[in-house]
Amino acid sequence: MAESSRARPQSRSASASSLDAKFDALALQACDNAGALNDVVRAYTALEKLIDTSALSDCEVLTPSRTELSALLRLLNDALLVRINTVNAATGVVHEALQRNTHGAM
Repeated sequence: MAESSRARPQSRSASASSLDAKFDALALQACDNAGALNDVVRAYTALEKLIDTSALSDCEVLTPSRTELSALLRLLNDALLVRINTVNAATGVVHEALQRNTHGAM
């Protein structure tokens, strides 16, 4: 009995440390997501400055910053990479299916 009562606090502390680790992971993910959202805002700001015609006389307002343009290019590159990876994965599946059908027919 004494051993089982000792084991419970350890399992609770292990459970608490596991919970702490999950909270830490969630906090890090939230920080990453906030950074990603910041990039999206910068990208939209760059696009807005490139497209908006309401302030044509103010060159400073119309010129996107390097940070904004960088965010825009990063988002575009990320989206392009996702699409490329999707095409590669689909092509790989088709290739495997063709290989199975070719080897199965022989």
